[in-house]
Amino acid sequence: MKRYDSEKDILRIIGGFESGTIERAEWRHAEHLTVALYYATHYDFETALEKMRIGILNLLRSFSLDLTKEMPYHETLTVFWMQTVADFNASKNGASFLDKVNELVEKYDKDYPLRFYSREYLFSDEAKARYVKPNIVGR
Repeated sequence: MKRYDSEKDILRIIGGFESGTIERAEWRHAEHLTVALYYATHYDFETALEKMRIGILNLLRSFSLDLTKEMPYHETLTVFWMQTVADFNASKNGASFLDKVNELVEKYDKDYPLRFYSREYLFSDEAKARYVKPNIVGR
């Protein structure tokens, strides 16, 4: 199943993310992966990761969340997904960006990190606050 028909569709997502104007209902797992792949394609890993962190926090503020009371940002998931996407991107040399995005979104569902982390560990306060290594062998 193809999610995007054109790079224009993808660039609309990137623009909405960066400007903080994407609607909360439109900011789902596939959109996270789309932005992550865009950054992994255009920047070195550390820059891409930092742009993702900053962008997610900006977006959460644009959703009118009080980040002093509620912190939905999750550092371990951000680092995990950026590494997963960077590895995927490196394996797809020569593929068009549109094809890579569609394949990425199709291949990795939101529960993929649970192959490497127990649910309790992944959703612990520690894992939300700072990156923690997987606790299930395989990554």
